[in-house]
This record gives sequence, C-alpha cells and structure tokens, in this order.
Amino acid sequence: MNKSSFKYDILKEVFNISAGKAANLLSEITGKKIILKIPDVTILDRTKSNIELTDYLPIKFSGALMVSTISFKENLAGKANLIFPAEKMKTFIQLCLNEEVYDEDNLSLDFTDIDFDVIREIGNIILNCILGETSNLLDIKLQYSLPEVKVYNQITFTKAIYEKEYQHILVLFITFIIDNTEIEGTIIVDLALQSLNELLRKIDLIEADTYV
Repeated sequence: MNKSSFKYDILKEVFNISAGKAANLLSEITGKKIILKIPDVTILDRTKSNIELTDYLPIKFSGALMVSTISFKENLAGKANLIFPAEKMKTFIQLCLNEEVYDEDNLSLDFTDIDFDVIREIGNIILNCILGETSNLLDIKLQYSLPEVKVYNQITFTKAIYEKEYQHILVLFITFIIDNTEIEGTIIVDLALQSLNELLRKIDLIEADTYV
C-alpha cells in the first residue's frame, strides 16, 4: 500500500466523518434528507508552482460563485472558503424554504437578505462541523469566526483568493445532495506552513498506528 496515498485516504475519511455530521444537522433543520460527501482531497503549495485555483473548481467557471468564509486560529491558523455556483445555491435555498424551484435558465440571481441569512447559516454549519469535528478527531484546538458570505464573478473571485496571505492550500471537493438535486462545490482551506505541518503530523500519527 502506498503510504502517501493512504495519508490522503485518512484525510478524506476524517473530513467525510465531519461532513456526515453537518449533513445530519442540516437534515434536522430543513426536514429534508441531505447528503454531504467529500470524494477527493488535495494539498497545493503556491511556493513551488504557479497554481490556478480555478482549475480545481469542480465546475466550468462561467458564472457567479457564492462563497462563505470563516477564519480560524490557535493550533491551526488560516481561512476556510465554502464555494458553490450561485445558481445552484439559489436552487438549494428554494428547496430549503419550500419555494417553487425554477429552471436555472429562468433563475434570478438577485439574492435577498433572507437568502444570505440561509447561506450564512449553511456555511456556518458545514464549515464549523468540518473544522470542529476534524479538530476533535485530530485533537487540535481551534477558534473560528462567524462566516462572511459574498457573491463573486470570475475577476473578483480570483483577486480575492490570490490576495490571501497563506501559501498552502487544502482543497476539498464536496458533493451536496438534496431532493435528488446534486450540487458540486469546493472547500478551499488556506493554511500557514506551521499549520499544514501540524495537520500532517497528526495524520502521520494515525498512519503510524495503522501500520503497527
């Protein structure tokens, strides 16, 4: 078995456990069956190559993106960005609020204050569960902020991402299913080098115990 590959399997398993808890909580709140899965994880190092983060989005980047962001600190320091296509999140909001669901070709992307409140709560639940449960599983202490929600076009999204101070990026591909509607998104976690090393050290400990 490839140990490097196994390390990524451990990361995926840890994040999927966390995503499952987020899905259960969202299901209880909305009264609908919600499934969250993280099919893949990758680690990027901006210091070693010229990385285009848009290449790692699981959608063709042609429209607006809705991004929910929280900052965290203590044993790990960085920012986590939950990213979904804006039109998909508009559909999700309609499903959550039991509103009429429109075809995406006829969908308005004018978001109301209620829409932003719903997305803010969704982002808070998903990111808090993923970061919180991951920190618990790996025995890492975290403190994190309330989420900020913004809608970006291609230019503003790229600028916002590349202005971030952290050079190491953890990319989680995420699949969101509600009422047979599937939404593909990404969680981009910006990490300081020390934080990345601490995360990998914890994973190494789990890996070492597995091989004993």
